[in-house]
Amino acid sequence: MQPKERVITALCQEEADAVPLFDFLYNETSLRKILREERERISPEMYMKAQLSLGFDLVCLFSDEPEGSRLKWLSKGTFINEWGIRNKVIDGMGWYLDGSIKTREDLEDFCPPDPYAEGRSRTIGAILKNYGELIACAPAIGGPFTHAWSITGFDVFVKAMYGDPSFIHRLLGVVNRYFIELGKMVIDEGAEFIWIADDFGDVHGPMTTPRCFREFILPYFREQVNAFRKKGVWVLLHCDGNVMPIMEDLVDVGIDAFHPVGRKARMDLSGIKEEYGDLITVVGNVEASNLIPHGSYEKIDKQIRECFEIAAPGGGYIFASDHSIHPGISAERAEFLFQYAGKYRFYALKVLPR
Repeated sequence: MQPKERVITALCQEEADAVPLFDFLYNETSLRKILREERERISPEMYMKAQLSLGFDLVCLFSDEPEGSRLKWLSKGTFINEWGIRNKVIDGMGWYLDGSIKTREDLEDFCPPDPYAEGRSRTIGAILKNYGELIACAPAIGGPFTHAWSITGFDVFVKAMYGDPSFIHRLLGVVNRYFIELGKMVIDEGAEFIWIADDFGDVHGPMTTPRCFREFILPYFREQVNAFRKKGVWVLLHCDGNVMPIMEDLVDVGIDAFHPVGRKARMDLSGIKEEYGDLITVVGNVEASNLIPHGSYEKIDKQIRECFEIAAPGGGYIFASDHSIHPGISAERAEFLFQYAGKYRFYALKVLPR
């Protein structure tokens, strides 16, 4: 099977010739490690070379800043993006500091970015054109929750859910309209798969009460999923954290796949597979915070095998870590992870080799 066919088969909860391989590999430091090159700029070709060198069947793509746009730099390493979100650059990646919309008046004065701005889909379009026939290329867009609270700051967002719910609904509507249009644009560019990236939980549980999630977040998430399913694409959800109390809500919305089934968050691969394996495809579950970067190769091998033994039978599983190939993971360890996964992933091997 070709990689895209293999992924589609898994998304149909059927056995392909082999379990598809995937991971989030996007940080420039990580890409340079995998490529073993110190290039100032990672081109689309180099980005794909890194993904394919690890044997990925499914690749995540990201939109660009529009042509002519400029980040507003406040100080060395600190900037404000087009959403008014303040970030600090660490290891080549922006880390959240705060948002700029604190009141209704701030939102009234805010002009959201244009999803159709020239150049926003240039990398996605180029990769889809060159690789989309064979590889499952899935652009990523934001979901309603994380982006909305990032615009205000989490404390402002949570307080407003109770004190000014109409403000929160308006904010979520602004965010959702942007990402739905961005999603439609990349689908029109040729995408057949789309990631919605939204962390509804942390390691302790959902970041809001289930009641607040269902009242404020779920309707907008459902709107996104419905909009993309109507366009005929596969919808995959990346959602960190322990979201077991709202897992049924997420599945009922109609997602096709769920990632990353985080071990530190106590997400139970076996339980999710048993409860929802006929409805969604499960992606991930190899512990990326400590095991992959620091654990013994024997323990990594054991966890790889465990994932295959639990989730692969019957189809509906895509192998990946439980987060990403982040800068703390060496090239050698990333290669070990996927080389060994490549040994075990074939469905003809009913008993995994020792």
